[in-house]
Amino acid sequence: MRRSGFAVTAAMAVLVVTACSAGPGASGSGSGDTLLLGGIAGTTGAYGTTGQAVVNGTQVAVDEINEAGGILGKKVRFEWEDDGADATKSSQLFSRFMSDGAIAIAGSPDTGPTTVELSTKNQFPIIGAVDDCGLTVNTDGPDKPPAPFAFCTSLNTFAWGGVIGQHALDHCQALAVLHDPSTYGMGGLMGVKSTYEATGRKIVLDESITENWSTGATVGLRAEIDKIKAAGADCVVVWLTPQDQANFIQEARSIGATFTAYGNDETNADATFSDLAGDAADGFIAAEITTRLNPSEKLKAFQDKYKTRFNVASTPFAELSYDAAKILKQAAENAKSTAPKDLQRELNKITDFDGLTGRLTFTDQRHATIDPEHLTIVSFDKGSKAWKPES
Repeated sequence: MRRSGFAVTAAMAVLVVTACSAGPGASGSGSGDTLLLGGIAGTTGAYGTTGQAVVNGTQVAVDEINEAGGILGKKVRFEWEDDGADATKSSQLFSRFMSDGAIAIAGSPDTGPTTVELSTKNQFPIIGAVDDCGLTVNTDGPDKPPAPFAFCTSLNTFAWGGVIGQHALDHCQALAVLHDPSTYGMGGLMGVKSTYEATGRKIVLDESITENWSTGATVGLRAEIDKIKAAGADCVVVWLTPQDQANFIQEARSIGATFTAYGNDETNADATFSDLAGDAADGFIAAEITTRLNPSEKLKAFQDKYKTRFNVASTPFAELSYDAAKILKQAAENAKSTAPKDLQRELNKITDFDGLTGRLTFTDQRHATIDPEHLTIVSFDKGSKAWKPES
């Protein structure tokens, strides 16, 4: 998801798969009777709530795996660190977890390009919240082969950009896009643009915004609002942090700007945006995983368990990180091995895995489990303070 302020080609974060209950600074190895499942996730800064959800969801899965006998008869020990959305720290943690004998790396939401690059170089599997898939995993675009050892169960910027772009095509006369310059922002932009270009239409304004992900401090966006108005756009995709989305829509409404505003996959992942935006959030449009709108008994049970344990509502990042750990277990048991290339081979064969948010599949050409067919357009209703499906 979030990026440590680096452009598209920069590298970013990681979450490594280890074992049992542990927190920052825990030590251990994958030798003996345990398997190390290491974790790197930005639990501070602009996307700290996302990183914490990734850690929590993984921990719940690991605890359940251990209660059921572990992986190949060995208990899993989960060890994680906060990378602070810093690519250098992320790369150091990646190397440390490999040296300590981790069997895989799940993540990271903040520095995915870094971990993808290292996973390819070292032929070592990473899984889970590998940024938000998109250009981080398919570095040359959605129609090109993915990074061979990166398996992303996270929210997918290509998918979110695509469904938002389609809705804008159907409801807007002219569309502007504000986005950060990382693989996250550029992946969302690519999803929107590909939908538009398929019909021969063009975006009237494409503006890159450098944000402060390490602290979450908002940036001034009044000049961008003026540019959007000058471009004649009646709609705008605000592919920025929830904090900057809230700042943007409040500023826009305060000066009487009435354009329709779209968010990204972070907008409604938790309550950060809606709480900060207040009444200005009314009518803001995003997308949601469809199964979260009509949750199965399995998903509701997880959400109840998560709320009881962590005293916060579950998010899609927690749920998909949970799924990632369970998928890793299935791949290892199918392979009867935790060797990197054996795990890679079996991960490429995961088909219709019964995840919390639906049926999840990997192939050697598909390393992102969420696609547009998994999503429904939603908008925020200030009366009920809830995201509701668009009619």
